[in-house]
Amino acid sequence: MTEPVTAVVPLRDGSSGKSRLAAGLDAGARRRLVVALARHVLEALAASRSVARVVVVTADMPFAREVAARVGSPRPGRPSAVPTWPRPADLIAEPPGGPGLNAALEHARSHVGDGRLLMVHADLPLLTTDDVDAVAAEPADIVVATDRHGTGTNLLRVPAGAPFAFRFGPGSRTAHETEAAAHGLTCAVVQRPGTAADLDTLDDLAELAPASATRGL
Repeated sequence: MTEPVTAVVPLRDGSSGKSRLAAGLDAGARRRLVVALARHVLEALAASRSVARVVVVTADMPFAREVAARVGSPRPGRPSAVPTWPRPADLIAEPPGGPGLNAALEHARSHVGDGRLLMVHADLPLLTTDDVDAVAAEPADIVVATDRHGTGTNLLRVPAGAPFAFRFGPGSRTAHETEAAAHGLTCAVVQRPGTAADLDTLDDLAELAPASATRGL
């Protein structure tokens, strides 16, 4: 059986998330969307046999608690995939000063300890437990699950103690592959519908809305 992983989910806050949707959604609608997306991702992780622990690293503890509290609760027209939240997420506060995503993930890694880590963005409306298990099962040292354009990184699996720096940002797929090679680590690239579809822009929202609706988002 594949060694379980600790899943780490970065979650900003309930007010500034998805700012690129502001032209089409007001602040309240964007907040509800952020909650629904993060909740969906956490439920997919909670239902995975490959995940031993879920950690949320956040700049907004009250908002993260609100999201975590909704995981596993019923939704209108859709029974929950996780009737009982089996692994409540551990919440870790980001360092003060808004250090950015890579520093926040490094901070979370320093609190997790040994084992394998799976970094998962909180805006993946089509993510399934099968996707999570597939990324966890890849035999390489480093696993990069790319976005639809093949240039970004939506999930990243790393050995917890490996000398590997997070390179999230523009062109992160290539940056993570280069980082793996620099340390002599094998690297696999995965692209699945559920891991590739992230929601950042109004075009993403229009394209993903029908499929997201079937998942109760």
